[in-house]
Amino acid sequence: MTRVLTDRVAIVTGASRGLGRSIALELARHGAIVVVNYKRNADLAEGVRAEIEAAGGRAIAVQADVTDPAQVQKLISDTFRLYRRLDILINNAGATRDNYFLMMSGNDWDEVVDVNLNAIFHGTKAASRIMGSQRRGVIINVGSGAALVSMPGQVNYSAAKAALLGFTRSVARELVDKGVRVMNVAPGFFKSDMSETLARDFVQETLRITPLGRWGDPEELASLVGFLVSDAAAGYTGHTVVIDGGRGAVETEFGLN
Repeated sequence: MTRVLTDRVAIVTGASRGLGRSIALELARHGAIVVVNYKRNADLAEGVRAEIEAAGGRAIAVQADVTDPAQVQKLISDTFRLYRRLDILINNAGATRDNYFLMMSGNDWDEVVDVNLNAIFHGTKAASRIMGSQRRGVIINVGSGAALVSMPGQVNYSAAKAALLGFTRSVARELVDKGVRVMNVAPGFFKSDMSETLARDFVQETLRITPLGRWGDPEELASLVGFLVSDAAAGYTGHTVVIDGGRGAVETEFGLN
């Protein structure tokens, strides 16, 4: 494998499990030094770090709550002090609190918007200051196909992820002159540890409305992110790349049971 990210320093938020874990492993395989961020589960994060190092890569696990601006600033600053550079930020940490709109509490709304939108504002702002001074850097926001299609029961999540599209476009335009690229990826339904617990009827419905007829593999999203942060994607900025098995191209009615 060509190590196209050799010695580049990458922070991946929410990297102890799921899509974040797969992205962290992918970046490390390409030679990046990976900061595996986690909020609560140190054991899982240390497991990702150990897996990277067992494969010959370099990584550290760092706890930080990305909804706390002070903790985010410390995560970014400590990384720069340790490695004297910051090349990649993957804003991956996310949260859902699903319920139908009329039954959704204010706390459910606030928490989801805080993790999926406000945290990205704080992380991007802190990282872009360092990247701008270096005249190089890439920021990838992990959005969702829920920003592009109707998702009853996920008004809070859909709204936050839709806002991320506009955030990415505008921030990319402001930072382009500083040598910083900003992209958004919008995954659809993907396999994860959580997907194993979903009701069979729900899974079958998602397969029905997805033209490819299957959920995505986390490694597919990780490969996309690995490409976008590489020099091969130097012409990409400000856009959202959708990876949803074709669902967004054939929007259909979909509800939660």
